[in-house]
Amino acid sequence: MSNTITPTVFYRTLNMEGLEIFYREAGPRAVHYGCNANAIPRCISRNTVLLAFASLFADISSEMLYPILPIFLTQVLHASGSVVGAVEGIAEATQNVVQGFSGWLSDKLQKRKPLALIGYFVSALGKPLMGIATAWPGVLGGRFLDRFGAGFRSAPRDALIASSVSDEYRGRAFGLEGIGDNLGAFLGPLLAVLLFLSFHFEIRWIFLLAIVPGLLAF
Repeated sequence: MSNTITPTVFYRTLNMEGLEIFYREAGPRAVHYGCNANAIPRCISRNTVLLAFASLFADISSEMLYPILPIFLTQVLHASGSVVGAVEGIAEATQNVVQGFSGWLSDKLQKRKPLALIGYFVSALGKPLMGIATAWPGVLGGRFLDRFGAGFRSAPRDALIASSVSDEYRGRAFGLEGIGDNLGAFLGPLLAVLLFLSFHFEIRWIFLLAIVPGLLAF
């Protein structure tokens, strides 16, 4: 399915606020609602809202690990502080490198959604793999998958957002996705701390539970 926006049905209706333009794309694509200066929420598509929720759940899943990962490595697996730095450095470098490759692949194949789905799934899969690790290389492998998936989904997801709204409303669409992303970055560590300190969850279980919001994002 092409990601190029090709509206097929146009509706024009006059209401109390003035002339609005409604258009619907063929098939299961996004539905764009009529927009005017006083109806900002209606200027974004259903796809954009769903992608914002995907970013929310994906970030909750990933950010749940940040408060507990150094504790898990140093106190449970008895790794050194330099190992903690190496794991995070390799993970973040992986995300940055893969992000450029996924953008090129997304443009070449013109298959945004399947590539984004692969990224969300691989990232979710990395969380429980860290939780069942018995030595730090296992954590490195799970963290590598987590950041590989995050980088792989980024460019096709952004392309989906851009193709789901008209040019003049892209700022609002990316702003909404940013809200989901940053809200997830706030809620993820908070949830992990509550589970660990308030409900006394065993630390490995937090890694296992992190797959739930990851699969919701997928």
